[in-house]
Parts: sequence; C-alpha cells; structure tokens
Amino acid sequence: MTAGRVQFQTSDEVTSLLFGSGAAGGILAKELSTNGFRVVVLEQGPYLHESDFSHDELKILQEDLLTNHPKLQPNTFRKTPDDKAKPQRALVYGRAVGGTSNHFTANFWRFHEIDFIERSKVGPAPGSTLTDWPITYADLEPY
Repeated sequence: MTAGRVQFQTSDEVTSLLFGSGAAGGILAKELSTNGFRVVVLEQGPYLHESDFSHDELKILQEDLLTNHPKLQPNTFRKTPDDKAKPQRALVYGRAVGGTSNHFTANFWRFHEIDFIERSKVGPAPGSTLTDWPITYADLEPY
C-alpha cells in the first residue's frame, strides 16, 4: 500500500467504480470511501508530483503536458452527419490523477461588482439565459 492509496486485486469486490479523479471524481471518491464504501478510481493519466510541474505555461500548453494529447488520444469533429470527420481538438481535459484541477490550479479571480449584475447593466444576451446573481458582495460580507 502506498501512502493514502489502497491497492485492490482484480478479484476484490468493490462498491463503486469511478472514472476520473478530477474535481468531481476525487471528491466523490473521498466521500464514498469515508462512508464505508470500497471505491476504485480509474485514471488515464499519471500520478504527478510537485517536481513534475513547471511554471512554463507555453511549454505546458504546446506539449500537452497536463491535458489530453491529440496524437495519443485523437478526437475527430464534423459539423453534420454527412461531413467527413477530421482530426480536431474537440475537448481539452486533464490527463493525470486530479484531472483538470491540475491545470486549472484553482485560480478563481475575484468578481467585480458588475459581474453580479451584468444582465441589468448590459442587457440580455440573445440565445442565453443570462441573469443577475441573486447575491452581492454586501450579502456575503457577514460570512
């Protein structure tokens, strides 16, 4: 057993099998396992350590170091059923234990006041359901 990880035999019975260890899968695995369920999480990418990360954003992007690699996991795309599917990056997702949370890095930029009332300030966006937030920073201040 590695620190924090349980190794299962292929013959072991488990209660839950999760595909992906990103923000949703990782939390669900933790909650299920701490509530007595036997959980196995399958992840297509490697387990990365601090030394595997760099702050060279261009290199990470250009070499697909944290996301699916189009040559290893090709996607095809077509606009209509009659079109010929062409290789094209259709979806970018995290390819490592921790999923997309690895390249997302939990950066939440603080909202501006207008972000809460954008619909009121700029008007409707055709084809969308843009609405004002039901709260403001003033509502959150006591917490």
